[in-house]
Amino acid sequence: MSDAPKSVSTATQEGPQLETTTYEVQGVFPSDAALQKAIGELTLEGFDRADFSLPNPTPAPGDATPDQSAENPTTDVDVRQVRTMGASMGGFAGAAAAAGVTLATGGTAALAVGAAAAIGLGAGALAEAGGQTVDAVQSSNRDEKARQGALILAVRITDNGKSDIVQKIMHDAGATRVVPVTRADQAVTGGMDASGWTG
Repeated sequence: MSDAPKSVSTATQEGPQLETTTYEVQGVFPSDAALQKAIGELTLEGFDRADFSLPNPTPAPGDATPDQSAENPTTDVDVRQVRTMGASMGGFAGAAAAAGVTLATGGTAALAVGAAAAIGLGAGALAEAGGQTVDAVQSSNRDEKARQGALILAVRITDNGKSDIVQKIMHDAGATRVVPVTRADQAVTGGMDASGWTG
């Protein structure tokens, strides 16, 4: 019987090759309304909202690239849904309180039920008003960016053949400039303005 140690293979297996090329189309928009129109049309065309972003062409010093300071675009539909949810939750809270009081008192607390319902309606109205204020501020901020020529929508595409569709939708929505962008191994070809990038 041999006491020689058994050899153990230390060879590592390589994992799957990661895709290092990303395709995007970037459009500069003259107003929030034009941006919203493009987002709506792109969504109807089947593009995933997760692939939309609003890169900042002049990132803050702490951000290495426009992508690191990018925002997720919101639409009027998004804001309405949040307002509806807030109003519904407030209304539900009032209704639940009213139902609880009614059950607890055997139906004799009509005044308390009315007060609870009013509280629910008030909470719903506050949620609606708050949502409208946030929407107005966001729209105003995007319009200010548009006046500076910095309201940019970036759409990531997995199939470079869809670039023409995105470009046409952006042009039709009123984009003043539309360019395809290719990112390979963190290098960027095309794009709006990379002069301020530090990365």
